[in-house]
Amino acid sequence: MHCLIVDDDILSRKVLKRFVDQTDFIEEVVECGSAIEANRYLMENQTDLLFLDVEMPGMTGLELISILRNKPAIVLVSGKRDYAVEAFDNDAIDYLVKPVTYPRFLKAAQKAWEVKQEKTQKAGKEPVAPPALEYIYLKADGQWVKVNLSAIQYVQAMADYVNIYVKEQHDLKRLIIHSTMKGVEKKLEGGAFVRVHRSFIINAGNILSYSNDTVAIADKQIPIGVTYRHALQLAMQR
Repeated sequence: MHCLIVDDDILSRKVLKRFVDQTDFIEEVVECGSAIEANRYLMENQTDLLFLDVEMPGMTGLELISILRNKPAIVLVSGKRDYAVEAFDNDAIDYLVKPVTYPRFLKAAQKAWEVKQEKTQKAGKEPVAPPALEYIYLKADGQWVKVNLSAIQYVQAMADYVNIYVKEQHDLKRLIIHSTMKGVEKKLEGGAFVRVHRSFIINAGNILSYSNDTVAIADKQIPIGVTYRHALQLAMQR
């Protein structure tokens, strides 16, 4: 997927460029320092995803959107929340407020991927499978932590918090995040993760053994809820 970053602030462009470099399914990126420069570029070139600052001298990001003929997936970026409504009125797929974090950037980029696939299908072409993520970012202890999906052993609900147990070399590390099980389950969907109990999600790829009632992961015997047995059986057949 091709990406264009437009911002008159070079530091903001560098942040977004660094995020692009961390994202496997964005293969090419171009930077422009103004909306006027971006318009010249887009008159002769195409892009799949446009990260566009709002307030820029000469021409604003919103003014650029209004003159574009073939609009890519547009994500507006601003230091203010004031333009959010106007952004979506102009068909932006997302709106990012500076300082932008990588997890928030990634969410917007994934939306753009989905938009590209919809266009591919409408054109009668074969859609490309969505990129398989190898990691996610989780907020633990006030900071965003990069977690490899294969290292996650299991997830346990604890009141208003969720414990995520991650294998690091020979140790099992616990990450405590403020979330619901449903929220975590959504982050992990599409991979090897399966809900086996009201209070547990497991990584099926790390199962050591299992029976009708329990599953063994790391040093933990995890109960299997009756209503979740079929989901586990399906996961084991993949």
